[in-house]
Amino acid sequence: MGEVLVLEKRVIYSPGTDYDALWKKIISELFEEFILFFAPDLYEAIDFGKGIVFLEQELHKVIIKHKKGKKIADKIVKVSLKNEEEKYVFIHIEIQGKKDPDFSKRMFTYFYRLFDRFQENIYSIAILTDLSKSNNPQPFQYSFYGTELMYRFNTYKFNEEDIPSLKKSTNPFAIAVLAGIYLHQTEKNYHKRYEVKKKLLKDFILTNPNLKSIYAEALFYFIDYLLYLPHELTKQLTKDLSINIEKEAKHMLYSEKIKEAPTLAEYFKTVREEGFEKGKMEEKRNLAAELLREGFSVEKVAKMVKLSLDEVKEIEKICE
Repeated sequence: MGEVLVLEKRVIYSPGTDYDALWKKIISELFEEFILFFAPDLYEAIDFGKGIVFLEQELHKVIIKHKKGKKIADKIVKVSLKNEEEKYVFIHIEIQGKKDPDFSKRMFTYFYRLFDRFQENIYSIAILTDLSKSNNPQPFQYSFYGTELMYRFNTYKFNEEDIPSLKKSTNPFAIAVLAGIYLHQTEKNYHKRYEVKKKLLKDFILTNPNLKSIYAEALFYFIDYLLYLPHELTKQLTKDLSINIEKEAKHMLYSEKIKEAPTLAEYFKTVREEGFEKGKMEEKRNLAAELLREGFSVEKVAKMVKLSLDEVKEIEKICE
């Protein structure tokens, strides 16, 4: 027998960010924690000690035929159960930001295509990341002259989540969900988004002694891209977080996978620029010292190397 997990996710957002890829990346990196958070009943049945296998993308393309131009982030994961049976977990993630009257029908379509191909048990869950109270998909129903069908699936709704409970959770996906909620709440207010993003990155990641490094790196990257900020606010955020990064999360500076995250990219840019300026100043001071030793006057040296008279006088004292 086999298990197939169908996951659908709905979101709207800022141009320029591939939200599908962000969710796909963090699910790949923290798959076990993902299942524990969103499907704890299924988690109890899986033997993660035997490993998980992300199968080739071609397999799910046979099952789900996407509309042209529609972006889909999906995974097929093979796992083993504790009772020695092998099962397939198929995760389908759809980023969609508005109520869709065909949502339940589409969930059923994926279900029967998967069932037809694998002839396995299927665990379906729809994760609705928008905050609209009206987005409440009902079971898919079909009836035609005595032929009837009702298809129910599990749902996880961001709009029903309790923020204080998410903040207390030790599962990294609680922070990811919290970031998703804040994304909607700050959609038209970048200054408010700046504050919540700073709090998430600082309090929940950089200064959290109980957060594993692998969680911290995955979440930092995810939140940094998810909660987009204009360049000037990103620069300010870099400045605000730099002390925490250097004192409490130095290991993150050596993580190749997050060096391109907006805030850290800005941090490295700042460090490079400061290093360059420091190097130029050091060259000027060395040249000034050499000219003073050769007998040039303080005024002449200041003009030649473009330093202030006070700076050259300080260098002169050191050379004496």
